[in-house]
Amino acid sequence: AGRVLGVSVKTPEQAAAALAAGADYLGAGAVFPTATKETDTISAETLAAICAAVPIPVVAIGGITAANAGIAVDAGCSGVAVVSALFDQPDVAIASRAVLAAVTQRLEARKKAAPPPSTNS
Repeated sequence: AGRVLGVSVKTPEQAAAALAAGADYLGAGAVFPTATKETDTISAETLAAICAAVPIPVVAIGGITAANAGIAVDAGCSGVAVVSALFDQPDVAIASRAVLAAVTQRLEARKKAAPPPSTNS
């Protein structure tokens, strides 16, 4: 209690292990190449497998921009984490709103596409 534990993962197996160890959410990536740090990228298919492997929120990180954030949401992510998409821009507020709009649009579309909850008991 009183803490939120996030764990970085690159595979569904790591996601399952992080969940078992008490993770509250996962950061998965890098999804796209990033100048923030040197790391291997994971595919959209791997990202989707990570999201499907755990019942906790997954946040995509690594090279995320307003133009590609929808790929992460479509893979099942609850959100995205960004650095360069904001701080490499001349206006951080405008860039922030663009990323937020891209994520919100895809999350709303996913919610509308979801089947209604079952009423069978």
